[in-house]
Amino acid sequence: MRNSKTHPLQIAEVVPGPGLGRIGLTFCPGKHDRAAYSGAWARDLDLDLDAIAGWGARVLVTLVEPAELVALKVPGLGAAAQSRGLVWRHLPIADYSVPSALFEARWAGEGRALRDALRAGQDVVVHCKGGLGRAGMIAARLLAELGMEPAQAIRAVRSVRPGAIETPGQLALVKRTERVLEPLAIDTSEMARVGGRLGTNPGAIWEDRAGRRYYVKELESPAHAQNEYLAAALYRLAGAPVLTYLPAAAPDQVATLFVPVDKSCVAKLTEAERQAARGWFGVHCWLANWDAAGALGDNQGLIHDEVTTLDVGGALSFRAQGDPKGAAFGREVGEIDRLRTDPDNPHAVALFGPMRPADLAAAIAVVTRLPDAAIARVVSEVGGRETLATKLIARKADMARQAARFTAPEAAAPDQ
Repeated sequence: MRNSKTHPLQIAEVVPGPGLGRIGLTFCPGKHDRAAYSGAWARDLDLDLDAIAGWGARVLVTLVEPAELVALKVPGLGAAAQSRGLVWRHLPIADYSVPSALFEARWAGEGRALRDALRAGQDVVVHCKGGLGRAGMIAARLLAELGMEPAQAIRAVRSVRPGAIETPGQLALVKRTERVLEPLAIDTSEMARVGGRLGTNPGAIWEDRAGRRYYVKELESPAHAQNEYLAAALYRLAGAPVLTYLPAAAPDQVATLFVPVDKSCVAKLTEAERQAARGWFGVHCWLANWDAAGALGDNQGLIHDEVTTLDVGGALSFRAQGDPKGAAFGREVGEIDRLRTDPDNPHAVALFGPMRPADLAAAIAVVTRLPDAAIARVVSEVGGRETLATKLIARKADMARQAARFTAPEAAAPDQ
């Protein structure tokens, strides 16, 4: 049977334009598929992901559905990708199909983030099950959205991946894709104000000439703004859903793509949605986001069926309204206990207090699997100091030490 050693992972690549990152296309890493049209596969997930990381990918986009990940015997693909410092984005599309309405709603933010990554020279790999239909369609779509004529985009993808873009529907989607003309930096002087403040900091909703809307906050200082951009990048590295952050023209502003929020309060979340929010508890602790739940329980919301942290301005070195944390943001992560027990943070206690030891251990592992080099790279790219990267790596190590409290036999024992 073919495997990752007899048939090392191959990544076909296309380039959207000069100075832009590469788009790689491949099939599902690590897949086991006895009924594959080209012959049975029993691949090794670690070897395949090492190949993707070695190719230079910064972002891995998975287009297969959750049930396919199970069927292909790679349910842990996302966690394994993140352990290699890859930003993992799961944007499922049904096999032999085109994006659903939910995909398109999410693409407003996800597509912008991918285009920005490519503009920054970062390499992106997209994969589906076989690396042809869905992967080819999305690769060609990105090429067209970045300015390539659709017919040329189709030829470019098929020249490196013969047979790509398999169905008439997929082909039609690429053919009708238009170049996305979007501001690289959000300058409110060139936009119309269409809404007011949504949080504790001054801010407003702005609309550009194409009808796209953005929320722009005005913070106490450029340092506070940079702190929030850095926190958002680290949340994204860990896989935790946040808003789509965009560069702002003014150094003391923070801009995000404005999207409708289906639920905007912890109290409105279902128990399953609360469980999803608890999965990112370790990230909140690591980044010292004392406002993870919000002063009014309004910092966890549901956007396109995904529980999302709506504001990360209170993470890292600053409180949400701009007060420096000073020594309170240190190398030890007391937040693992405080966010679950502090009576002065009742919404955090209500959300995170019920977490069982196994849940806590799993949430901590989301952070401890991140490579030190990836943490340092993200901090550097967003303009943070080396001392901050060192502190974050130390905090990660402290979380690994504390994890033993929740994996010991007595911690895992059922309640009596």
